Formats: sequence, C-alpha cells, structure tokens
Amino acid sequence: MEAIKRFFRHSFLSYRALFGWLDPKVYVLVMVCMPLSQLLFFSFLVRHVYDGVDLAGYIGANALLLCVMNSVFGITSVITSDRSMGTLQLIMATPANKPAMFLARSLAHVANGMFTAFIGLLFGILLFDISLSFEAAGALALVWAVSIFSACGLGLIIGSFCLWTPSMHLLTNLLASILLLLSGANYPQSSMPHALQFIANFMPLTRGVKLTKEIMNEGNFDRVPVYAGQEFLLGIVFFIICLVCIRLAAYQARVKGTMDLS
Repeated sequence: MEAIKRFFRHSFLSYRALFGWLDPKVYVLVMVCMPLSQLLFFSFLVRHVYDGVDLAGYIGANALLLCVMNSVFGITSVITSDRSMGTLQLIMATPANKPAMFLARSLAHVANGMFTAFIGLLFGILLFDISLSFEAAGALALVWAVSIFSACGLGLIIGSFCLWTPSMHLLTNLLASILLLLSGANYPQSSMPHALQFIANFMPLTRGVKLTKEIMNEGNFDRVPVYAGQEFLLGIVFFIICLVCIRLAAYQARVKGTMDLS
C-alpha cells in the first residue's frame, strides 16, 4: 500500500513541479481555450464539408485529439525539463526503478489529457446539441484512457530524443501534425493513400478515433474490447521503446563521460 501511495505521490509532485509555476490564467488559455478553438475550427469545417452527416462522431474524434497538447508537448517535458534544469544526471544515477518512475510521471499527463478531451466533448455537445447516453460515455472513457496512454508513450519516445538533439520543438510539432493527419478524425481513413493507412495502424489515437465515431454515430460497442486492447498493448510497446532509448543513452553517457550526447 505504501508503494502505491508513493507511486501516485511521485506522479502528482512531478506534474506540479513542471507546471506549478504557471499562472492559472496561462493554464486556462493553453490547456482549455486553445484546444477548444481547435475543436471549433474542425467541427465547423466538417459540418460544412459533410453537411452535418455523422457530425457527432467527428466532434467526438476531434475532442479526443485535444489530448495531443498533453500527450506530445506535455509528456516530452518529463524528460526535456530534467535536461534543461541539470537534474537528468541525478535521475539516471539513482537506483530507483526507472520504468515505475517514468510511468508515474506520465499518469498525470494522461489524466490531464482526459480532462481536456472531456471538456472539449462537453463543449461540442452543448454547442451542437448532441445527445450521449451513459453507456456511450462509459465506453468513451475507456477508449480515450487507453488511447491517451498510448499517445503519451509515443510522446515519451520523442522526449527521449532530447538526449541526442536540441531540436525538440521541431520534433514535437512534427509529431503533433502527424497524429492529426493520420488519425482520420476529420475524414475517412480509407481516403488516405495505402502507405499512410499502413503507417496509421501503428500510430496511437487511430483506433480511438475509429471507436469514437462508431460509438457516437452508430451506438456500436462490438469492437471496443479488441481495439482498446490493441491500443493498450501499443502504449506498452512505446513505453518499452522509450526505456530502451534511455538505457542506450545511459550507456553512451558512461562511455563518453557526459550526459550531453548532442
């Protein structure tokens, strides 16, 4: 029990240390207002293009994509902030369990991504007069949780690249654009070239977007267990790859005698 409490306490303190200095107004503007403006843009665009057909699914899918702010830009700061503040050496040298440490640091971003996505969904429901049953809301909560978890795993991989390159703004913005492009949130995935469809199968949020559209447009829950399980396994693979990258960086640091590998 004490280990579990310590795990969640570390998650909270890590998130607070990264963002506690922000003014509440800045948090609202960055984590709420900016994502909502993105939701509004794509929602009105989709309604115009498709004449309101299956609008609920598109709004739900775009609400899920609001987590990109947390799963990409927020989660990469888990590693990049340690390098910029000079504490990365201490973390790599500590005998603490590295997988548990980085997983704990990621949970707060998963929760914050869920919060942002549901705020966007609530905003879309009120603005476009969409109905959502309790059963559908529960299914969406499960689908979105594993989808955001998977996206955070990929964000950690990109964050680990800060050990080799200082061009993190380029990488994070590129990843955010790729997730928006390949998820199929604003157009049928079948309209993409076959090569992109193949790549999309290995990207997070793709299955979450499909399930969100099926749940909100058709009330279909049949594929929720299969796709949610696949998305969760994909997230586990991403976290494992991230840890491999960090261990590789630690090995190179021992060889070179410095954590500055760029």
